[in-house]
Amino acid sequence: MKKSIAVLSLSLAGLLGLAACGSSPKNPDSSQSASSSASVSATASASANSSSSSSASSESTSSSSSSSAKAESTSSSSAKSSTKGSETQASGSSANPALPNGASDSSYGPKVYETYKEAVEEAKKDPSAKKTTNADGNVYAASDGSIAIVEAKNGNYIAVQNNGSWLRVTPEGEVVTVDAKGSWALFKTNGEVAHIDENGATSIVNIKTFEVSTDYQSLEVPKTPAPVGDFPAPKTPVTPSSVATN
Repeated sequence: MKKSIAVLSLSLAGLLGLAACGSSPKNPDSSQSASSSASVSATASASANSSSSSSASSESTSSSSSSSAKAESTSSSSAKSSTKGSETQASGSSANPALPNGASDSSYGPKVYETYKEAVEEAKKDPSAKKTTNADGNVYAASDGSIAIVEAKNGNYIAVQNNGSWLRVTPEGEVVTVDAKGSWALFKTNGEVAHIDENGATSIVNIKTFEVSTDYQSLEVPKTPAPVGDFPAPKTPVTPSSVATN
């Protein structure tokens, strides 16, 4: 289950980082937008690599000495890769299967879905995974209580972390992420990305067409997942209330 946890943590961190930098309240010209899109993917890469370092370090505490050494090496390598990625990469993170080519790739959402599907299949075969159910579907939780994956009855996959943050991905490839403060991001299959901060300030941009929208009132607040066992209740997303100013 450790491998699955690492993958899911990467996608959560990467998606949150992508949303935070991918939205702009101003209407950019095409060259500025292209640069912004590159920055979006680079930030996701850096976030994913940083999360990878944390996952590797956490995993090393319960591994053998050789695994610990490998984790430290991975952490150092990831830090260097993160710096390089934030400066030069614009095509997603090779370290993160959920971010193969950046969110402007038409197959981006479906690939996120496949990543979670594979993680669940691993969990089903892993005797250390805690298998239960909740109102949404079948639950597979890490033995250390750090994260749980829900295989929902409607085909969605939901990841819930022990700080209340969560992610949902649909079979069609629509992705929602919510952090521990209630800020959230929505990735639509048409390329539209919305980011709502903890105060309700909203940015909406289509990273395929570079079209910017200020129609925050049209956004539907994502439904909060059902509680998962002893995990903290999934955080309720904030309601969009204004247009972000920067």
